[in-house]
Amino acid sequence: MEEITQRLREERKRLGFTQEELATMGGVKVNAQSIYERGLRTPNAIYLANIAKAGIDVLYVVTGRRVHD
Repeated sequence: MEEITQRLREERKRLGFTQEELATMGGVKVNAQSIYERGLRTPNAIYLANIAKAGIDVLYVVTGRRVHD
């Protein structure tokens, strides 16, 4: 799970979002975003679908493979 949290943080920063901004886009509170990025909890499918709409490469976050690999 550590790799997922690192890739989630990497994607957020790549797109220039703050934790608060991505949390809002994902439909969660900023505390939940922080928990995801620290690896204390795994994001659910609804959150992942929501952040995909914001441009996050969810395939990369979950598997380590880019959409256009």
